[in-house]
Amino acid sequence: MFRTRQLLRAKDQVRKPVHEDVSTTEIPLTVNSLIDITNPEYETPAEQAAPTVIGTIYQDLTHVAEAIYAHNNNRPLNADIVMEAIKKSLDTFQQIDENGNYDDTLLTEAIRRRTQDTSLAGRTTGTTLLALRLGLEIGFDERRCIAIGLCGLMHDLGMQTIPEEVLNSPKWTPEQLQLMQQHPLESRKIIEAFGDEFSWVGEVVSQVHERYDGSGYPARIEGEEIHEFARIIGLADTYEAMSHARPDRKAVIIYNVLSQIIDVRNKAFDPNLIKALIKIVSIFPLGSLVQLNNGAIGRVIGANKLYPTRPLLELSLDPQGHPLKSATFVNLEDDPMLTIVEPAVEESVLTNK
Repeated sequence: MFRTRQLLRAKDQVRKPVHEDVSTTEIPLTVNSLIDITNPEYETPAEQAAPTVIGTIYQDLTHVAEAIYAHNNNRPLNADIVMEAIKKSLDTFQQIDENGNYDDTLLTEAIRRRTQDTSLAGRTTGTTLLALRLGLEIGFDERRCIAIGLCGLMHDLGMQTIPEEVLNSPKWTPEQLQLMQQHPLESRKIIEAFGDEFSWVGEVVSQVHERYDGSGYPARIEGEEIHEFARIIGLADTYEAMSHARPDRKAVIIYNVLSQIIDVRNKAFDPNLIKALIKIVSIFPLGSLVQLNNGAIGRVIGANKLYPTRPLLELSLDPQGHPLKSATFVNLEDDPMLTIVEPAVEESVLTNK
């Protein structure tokens, strides 16, 4: 079993930010560091039933995210299970195919489940997986990727301090907006309460909502001042968050999410990370609803690196517009007669059926 103490020192896995050295702290993520007490209420991965190996790995990470948020409510947490789930996710991505591409089936699984789990823990899982994948894409080693995963799972703990009436408000007052923009600092406080060895994690998560051009919050730092881990998680979090509905807006069409991120290139996000994101999600972004030339509508669940216009789809509506009762998959690479004619279909076409 992967053990947390194998993470050695933070300086081997985090890049030193310009404004403060947070990389000299040892990270003895021992069992006791997260109050590792046997908890009969916590379901271990072995107790979970899943239809596929990938489904199990995804479920394990989601249960870990749920456990981390529950831990903030004084429920015990097993640190080894946390690190094991991150390591398994990373190992899945690192399975290279014959063309030298990373295995993105775990991202596919996250996309398929996105509409089923809109909880904070569920969204955190999606953000963490994309952040892990971005780390690999820009050449991070295993230790740094695992560190990103840990930060990703904890980055929004402070949202639990925000009252429900604020979270559900269709329009924030100036006071509510100020409260929302303080939640990264609340995340930091919660994490630092786990112990001094987590101070570097608190530093990272406090910067996730900062932006490359200085337009973020809470400190309005910019560029290289923002920890590289925070820049990665911030981009992943934005991509994930825009695809979910909020009280003040509908979910943004996934195809348009990527377009909006690209439109602010060299401003809100690190341009090198944007390039990495485009390489991962391709022309038709993972999660997009698209319409085929035969009238069927499906969701992009797998990118094709060799033939970007021929992704893998899971069909939702048949050519007559009727909902499909069972999962139906189409690999456009194998069916040259089918093409995508509409890349930006509204999610409402599914709910109106």
